[in-house]
Amino acid sequence: MAGAGVSGSWVVVQRNPLSGSGRGVRELFRLVWALRRRGFRVRLFSDRVRLDAWMRTASGIREVRCIVAAGGDGTVADLVNRHPGVPLAVLPLGTENLLAKFMGFRRSGEDLAEVISGGRVCRLDSAVCNGRRVLLMVSCGPDADVVAEVHRRRSGHISRLSYVVPVLRALLWGRLRLFEVTAAEQPTLRSGSHVIISNVPRYGFDLPFCPGAEPDDGLLDVRIYHGIGRLGMLWHVLRLKLGLPIGVAEVTVFRTSAVSVRVVDGGFPAEFQYDGDPGGPLPLRVQVEPGSLCLLTRA
Repeated sequence: MAGAGVSGSWVVVQRNPLSGSGRGVRELFRLVWALRRRGFRVRLFSDRVRLDAWMRTASGIREVRCIVAAGGDGTVADLVNRHPGVPLAVLPLGTENLLAKFMGFRRSGEDLAEVISGGRVCRLDSAVCNGRRVLLMVSCGPDADVVAEVHRRRSGHISRLSYVVPVLRALLWGRLRLFEVTAAEQPTLRSGSHVIISNVPRYGFDLPFCPGAEPDDGLLDVRIYHGIGRLGMLWHVLRLKLGLPIGVAEVTVFRTSAVSVRVVDGGFPAEFQYDGDPGGPLPLRVQVEPGSLCLLTRA
């Protein structure tokens, strides 16, 4: 997991204008001030196109230490897709911030400036899903419907309250579909009504769907829920949150390097989500790429 250090005098900050407010904005400016006190030259962007243009002109001229993702998990994933191979640092200003939580990053500009100054990097796995790089998870089922609805209605900053009504609607009145799963190391065909392919132990709302997941083991953790009723799925989620026992016949869990999912009840179209963003219609294929994410971390 741990790797070598990085150098460079420039730090580029990508701020998601729809993420963070109040304290989050203050921490962003504290980060800029703290970096400048340490002798770094800082460029702050909220426009993706301008950041990309600056990075193109910087190539071979300016030595960039890292890009800071000042936003949620979607901001981190977006930067990885646009600038693969460039070291990243994370200032968590989003709703869940799953990657930052796993790495132990706080919403503190001063703390992140210390991490960047230290220059220590680690290598984590990422994956490619239908041609796009994914950092945390891919899923299909009720949660993908929730993500699609939240983003369809989004007009500004998203909070956990933004998910309450879509979650209740999906669990109580949503349409469950049947998915078929094939995997590289699993000769048996699997099926279920909810499929999660994860690289980290915890999911949104701190749900431990894949508690054994490790982001640097070169494998994806797959969890398939086999229930077919909405109330059964609601009870399943409640037990998972409360840490109550879940029967072995209820779920299938395994690890693999590549997995494919398609919807089998063809009368009902289905979409998937990745890293909390809408992913589009099924089918999907996910392939792990070990050590492909370069992230600054504490020494």
